[in-house]
Amino acid sequence: MNTIPPMEKRPRLPWLQAALLWLWIFASGGTLPAGIDLRIDDSTRWHIAPLFRAFLLNDQRIQWSGLETTFGAEAVIGSSVQRSFRGGTLTIGTEFFLNQPFDKNILRDAYRMRYAQNFERETVSISQWFLRVSSGKFSFAMGKCPTVFGKTYAPEFSNAYLDQPFIRNEVILRRETGLFFSFSPWILELDLAVVNGCENLDTNSSKPFVARAGLKGKAWALGVSAKTRNGTGSEQQKQYKSHVGIDGMAALGKWRFSAEVIADEYGLHHPFPEDQIFWPRSFYYRDIFFAENTFITGIGGYIDVQVSGKRWLVSLNYGEYHPKKIGNPLHDEINRRFLVKYLSRFRGGWEAFAAVLVENDRPREPVFSGASPYAFILGMQAAL
Repeated sequence: MNTIPPMEKRPRLPWLQAALLWLWIFASGGTLPAGIDLRIDDSTRWHIAPLFRAFLLNDQRIQWSGLETTFGAEAVIGSSVQRSFRGGTLTIGTEFFLNQPFDKNILRDAYRMRYAQNFERETVSISQWFLRVSSGKFSFAMGKCPTVFGKTYAPEFSNAYLDQPFIRNEVILRRETGLFFSFSPWILELDLAVVNGCENLDTNSSKPFVARAGLKGKAWALGVSAKTRNGTGSEQQKQYKSHVGIDGMAALGKWRFSAEVIADEYGLHHPFPEDQIFWPRSFYYRDIFFAENTFITGIGGYIDVQVSGKRWLVSLNYGEYHPKKIGNPLHDEINRRFLVKYLSRFRGGWEAFAAVLVENDRPREPVFSGASPYAFILGMQAAL
């Protein structure tokens, strides 16, 4: 007859070894390489900037599936080829995200299936892919690029932007695909874009316009942005995605202060059953219907304070988002998000990072009854 041996005490030595290793790494110091430059010919250069990241993620905001605590790995592979010609330069730029997907053995029932698509990650996704022609103060680009709406200076430790302010995580598209025009004379920054209504190929014939007008100096920046559509799609599930915003930054020695504020329009144009939503859903109930051809409004923003040294960086970020009250307690609660981030730089191009996200408690669906309003990510990353 088999018997179960008594539980043995876990040895403490590995924890001691880990602590000593951490102290040794922390003391070694260093700077992170900025990539590799290769000379192809007299007029052509190739820049490669790969970044590799491994982490522990604990997101208690979604506690119901077992996916709230997980180890993970991902990478960012950036590359650009720049060719000079008489009067300007041609740049071919790419940035790929390599993501470790979630395990397929996930708890699914009739209710949880509504959120299953939130845990489908593409193993390889195109973050940027563009052609850009620059001449003097003017540039034109076509492809998938960072949005010209606003500017953010907060460090990022996740391909999914989990550690970002609410408006950067839930409202503003980080990447957009279309045509981009830029003109930067003296201290002016003028940007205009005609883009798809989503990050990738569009399924809607209407095209948003995005514009930003700003001023910049060596240690400061200020800008005003707007995004609006030229029409609405005929599909039943199309959503409003327009906003205007102001962003600013000021640096003083080791300190950098930045802020961003937006007025937002969102929600579904027409009634659409929530249990039939087949795209990743917002855990903050932004993809809901209020009234026929009537958008929901919201106002939000954040303040970010960073202080950095040669081997470290600390970022403190606080933001709020105030949605219009439509009588749905799951949607109507104000979001208050506090972010703390820390980065250590080591010899050999290694970095260790930590980010903690804390929000106010909100009304929850029964499926989220065991959730808590916080998340954190701990990891290491290295660039070549």
